[in-house]
Amino acid sequence: MKKLLLVAILPALAACSRQSAALDDHLENPLFAERYAEELVEHMVELTIQNDPLLQDERRKEIADDARRQWLDRARLARQKQREGVQGVFLPMKTFVTGDALYVDDTLYIGTTFDVTPGPALHLFLTTAVDPRDVPFPDPAAFDLGVLRSPYGAQAYAVPRTESSLPYRTVVLFDTELERLHGFAQMSQ
Repeated sequence: MKKLLLVAILPALAACSRQSAALDDHLENPLFAERYAEELVEHMVELTIQNDPLLQDERRKEIADDARRQWLDRARLARQKQREGVQGVFLPMKTFVTGDALYVDDTLYIGTTFDVTPGPALHLFLTTAVDPRDVPFPDPAAFDLGVLRSPYGAQAYAVPRTESSLPYRTVVLFDTELERLHGFAQMSQ
């Protein structure tokens, strides 16, 4: 009987640890971390405002208060990290795209509100060109980060260090098969 119970519990524990690891991975993205933390804090405050019966239990009230304090600090740290980098908002071309991007510490982060119409070979590029419409794209300075991992939601891309002193100024969504610009985000502080 104990073996049967253990066999039933282990997959559930593994699923919980994967979910936690996935959340931890997402929380590395300062754009995701800020949104997650602010929404969690708002929920804990709302419990108090609504005088939720859950908080009549002193242990649960303490859990909610601790979570509120912890995640307020986490949101502050995420905003601080964002200020260390450059950010931009995606502008659509002939294809729908919305969302924001952050480039900090050799990583390009895409925010939680990111949404783009999928394409056959949609790639993310970094370029020194301010406006990719002003140059034949991909321009010689453009760096291909590879195929877009998902047309929806938060994601992160490692950016190799370069010897060039020219800063990347723009994130570009470009379909390499259709040779079509989907949109771009001009990065600034």
